[in-house]
Amino acid sequence: MNRLRRALLVPVFLTATVAGTASGQKTYALALGGGPTIPVAKLGDIEKSGYNGLVSLAIGVAELPLGVRFDAMYNTMPKREGAVAPGNTPSADFRVMSALANLIFAFPGTNAKAYILAGAGLYNSKADTSGAKALNNLGFNAGVGTTFGTGPFSIFVESRYHSVSRSASKGGVYQFVPVTLGILF
Repeated sequence: MNRLRRALLVPVFLTATVAGTASGQKTYALALGGGPTIPVAKLGDIEKSGYNGLVSLAIGVAELPLGVRFDAMYNTMPKREGAVAPGNTPSADFRVMSALANLIFAFPGTNAKAYILAGAGLYNSKADTSGAKALNNLGFNAGVGTTFGTGPFSIFVESRYHSVSRSASKGGVYQFVPVTLGILF
């Protein structure tokens, strides 16, 4: 649980320190980003922190703080040496690809804007062992972030909690928290 708290504290701290007034904004943005991915709960017992990559399309209306964001995300987490996965099998490197649809609410700001987002999507996961098959499961995510900058480019930092449903026979529910730094254009 401490890893989850640390992963969420950085964007929450940044969000709490920014304030401003409303300003005009584009109706769409493309984003590229990456950063660390932190496995939490049971997944944190068998995997170490890895990395993530993100490609997004955000669509909104300039006069409204609400928008929609579509994400394609890749996460990989290396195995923890000596850890045992469910079913008494040795742990393996674990990768998760996802296609997500999110609702986003942006708080007013000038050079810095805080936002919250939540959504759901399809998660494709696979353990890096011979004979392992990729599994498709539904899951949800929610998080906080902040964008910095004006003009054609902005920087963003965000942290999201992802929970993916799997049957108990396939290893059960797993959770992870990617912290992403990226650019919006």
